[in-house]
Amino acid sequence: MQHIKVKKGLCAVFAAFTAIVSAFVGPQAVSAETQQGALGTQKPEISAAYMDDLGTVYDGNALQPGSYDMVISVSDLYSIAQLGFTASYQEDLLSFDLLGEELLSDTAAYEEEMNGAVMDRLNGTFSFFLVTENPDKTVLSDNGADLLTIGITVKGDAPVDMQDVITVNTDPNLTFIDVDYGDTQGDWPNVVFDCYALSAPESYQATVYPMTCDLSPDLTQYYTVSAYIGALAAPDDAFGTYATTGATVSIETEDGTPISAVTDSTGKFVLEKVPNGTYIATVTYKYGFARTFTIIVDGADVESDTMVGIVACNWDGNDDISVGDFTIYVNNLGINSTNENYDVGIDVDLSGDIAVGDMTNYMNFMGMNSADLLYANTVITA
Repeated sequence: MQHIKVKKGLCAVFAAFTAIVSAFVGPQAVSAETQQGALGTQKPEISAAYMDDLGTVYDGNALQPGSYDMVISVSDLYSIAQLGFTASYQEDLLSFDLLGEELLSDTAAYEEEMNGAVMDRLNGTFSFFLVTENPDKTVLSDNGADLLTIGITVKGDAPVDMQDVITVNTDPNLTFIDVDYGDTQGDWPNVVFDCYALSAPESYQATVYPMTCDLSPDLTQYYTVSAYIGALAAPDDAFGTYATTGATVSIETEDGTPISAVTDSTGKFVLEKVPNGTYIATVTYKYGFARTFTIIVDGADVESDTMVGIVACNWDGNDDISVGDFTIYVNNLGINSTNENYDVGIDVDLSGDIAVGDMTNYMNFMGMNSADLLYANTVITA
């Protein structure tokens, strides 16, 4: 007899189908192939996205009333032997179409080796299952797959969070993924599968490995933005010449989330998790005049060699380049990088010592005021 998991509480359709499968396939030895995607080596995530009639995809965090195709997918999963999904839903906020769904087992790539069905979609209960017809498992070609596409209607007059509207049952008898028919404990007819599930109650008499489920995941694509900040050598220069260490670059996303980074010894900054968009970035520096520049993110990481220029000889921190800055220069004259009190911010030209080159930079900007300074427009993009 094939070791088929006995899932308490699943509908009779699933139970009958697994019994039929068990009558035709016998116990299977574990092959070398099972080492890839072996149970416990992955962390599957079940998620959902929502598509309207125009093909626009939404993440479900604030889904407006209307009709959508809900696509339930799994990622980081090598194979399926059996998969069950059971949930409750708020009937006053959601309904499911009675016809027209497509399961993974309906698709051309898998229809010859899988079966499945939507078992419940009315009266506040939603469930479906998938089961392989192979002796051990069905391998997913993309290490994941769309499990079910089904029409839904979001009711009411206000947006909803689908993670709140649909509550997934965490019982491993009802929501689970078995990756191979060989992953069993016990003897027939009391065989139980080791599986992936959302919880691991003591009453479940096999090993459960964690998976996750988020029916309103953040689908925002995030990117990394990097470029450089450097001291201008002359007022008319469009870009920086000397790397500035310790400058802060800041942006704010559309939802008000601040993102910032500090430049390293090469003047490089790296902004992480930046969504698509056009941003006005601000540069602040303890020895510099603040400035803004533009960052454009459009579907790709931005890795730029551009050195955004700043006035970086405002050593006394006031609003102009004047005698106070010269005094600080004189007080540090002759100090080099081997001294404890060496300040790389005063060594503007990065020569390794505070010397005439730094005074030249000061002289080039002497008399300039932060209120009157007009930086060259700089755009950082891919």
